[in-house]
Amino acid sequence: MNESEVFAKNWSSIVLWGGLIFLFGYWLFGFDGITFSDDVYYLLAGRDFWEGKMGTNDYHFSSRWGAYIPAGLIVHWFGMNPHWASAISLIAYLITFLLLFRLQSEKEGKIVFSIWMLTQVYLLHFLTKVYPDALLVLCVAFVVFASTFRFQKPFLAALGIIIGFFVGMVTKETMILLGTFPILILYFDWRSKNLKISFLGNLIALGTAVIILYLVYFWWKFGDPFYRVSSINAGHYVSEFTYADKGWKSMLRRVSYLPITTFVERIYWPWIVFAIPGIWNALKTKKPIDLEFSLAFLSLLIGFWFMSSTLELYNPIYLNPRHLIVIVPILAFLIGSGWKAWKTNPKMKWTIMSLMILGVAISVFQNDWKTAAFQGVLAFLLFLQKSNWQLAAFSFVLISPAILAIQYQKELKDYPNLINELNRELLYSENQSSILVNNFIYFSREVLIPDQDLIDKKLIPVESADSLIQTAQEEIRVFIYHYYQHAYPQEEEDIVPLESLLEPSYQLQEGRVNGQVEVNVYRKRN
Repeated sequence: MNESEVFAKNWSSIVLWGGLIFLFGYWLFGFDGITFSDDVYYLLAGRDFWEGKMGTNDYHFSSRWGAYIPAGLIVHWFGMNPHWASAISLIAYLITFLLLFRLQSEKEGKIVFSIWMLTQVYLLHFLTKVYPDALLVLCVAFVVFASTFRFQKPFLAALGIIIGFFVGMVTKETMILLGTFPILILYFDWRSKNLKISFLGNLIALGTAVIILYLVYFWWKFGDPFYRVSSINAGHYVSEFTYADKGWKSMLRRVSYLPITTFVERIYWPWIVFAIPGIWNALKTKKPIDLEFSLAFLSLLIGFWFMSSTLELYNPIYLNPRHLIVIVPILAFLIGSGWKAWKTNPKMKWTIMSLMILGVAISVFQNDWKTAAFQGVLAFLLFLQKSNWQLAAFSFVLISPAILAIQYQKELKDYPNLINELNRELLYSENQSSILVNNFIYFSREVLIPDQDLIDKKLIPVESADSLIQTAQEEIRVFIYHYYQHAYPQEEEDIVPLESLLEPSYQLQEGRVNGQVEVNVYRKRN
């Protein structure tokens, strides 16, 4: 056989392996460091769990066992290496891709699904992070996957759905966004007079058993079966990311147009728009598999739009784009399923075109010209005539930002240089003075630097500068990682007045800037 015949015979395996290799390669070369926030807790909690020092407590993150126990096992085996620990996220993505690829029936659908799943920038960004949202990608996909064989294997389907929900819920509570999905599929089965009683019975029995065991655990552990609910309520306190405390206008904005602008700003809009033909056809024809994925997306969308972050009062959850990565594989599957529909339906094509132009307009209004251009090019590609050229063009336009994002994030974060400079300051033999560092660097110290003896003696958060100055040390070093301007702009309040705080008692002797890191040495005035 010639090369074209070999490809025609093995195209499915080639596309599958290409996707798996791409994910592995992106994980291997796309690591840009930790995020200095939630992932630090999960890494430390995972390490402490396997060392026997971690237990469930009143902090709501401590009950997210799925978020830190698997990653903690890698830390336990290989030491505190955030990149290696994120292999859990890689495994979750690989399994998700395998499951959904298997469900796609047509050649073009498999290719289109692969392209759209493997190129969403936010999804790929958390591939190299220890975040529960990456594991929820698998949990959501697994629930939908299990639901597709409920007529053939009702017990296994019910078991798979319950396992997916349980693992998701003990990983992160946003799994509840999919909570209406079982209700929707049961309703559609009932309407079509195709409801499988054995599936319904198994689903109710297994779900009830798991819920009772879960409540009994907290009753035994804390004396309150609803302790978990209380800890979640306590963990979602009033902050800059809440709405209920800011008046009805804030709430109205949140449940009206803010989700749409978030979809556009965070590059989810094209995935939603191009999935519309697949969703429309699935709801119209009730086609198996496509219907389940459409209902899953609608469930997630309703949950994201209206779900409350606490049960004490209605406060819509913060529109964190990280939460939305769970919808990407679902949308990619629907894009693959509906790819032919818009190419043969002019009305559908113009609907997609109109919505993409709306996305462009929103981006222009936000002065986000890169996103506007990206969406504009995708809209233009709708009208390419040759199918193969069109698919190749879509592939190029989608994959280019994903690849370019690697270098962009690395340059923005300058993470290796941060580690080198921090080690240089800590290990410098003549430097015995305290070092003022960004608050988030101090919080992440146990992950960034393995030698805790050095850290405990030297590193001081900038918010404690006043207390350090009062000790009247001969020398104070200030280590500022300017990435804070991008990720933690609120630290400006502590960093800007730092020089004026030091000036009365200390004089700047020397300083240097290396990439994102600035180090200044202050000595006590005579």
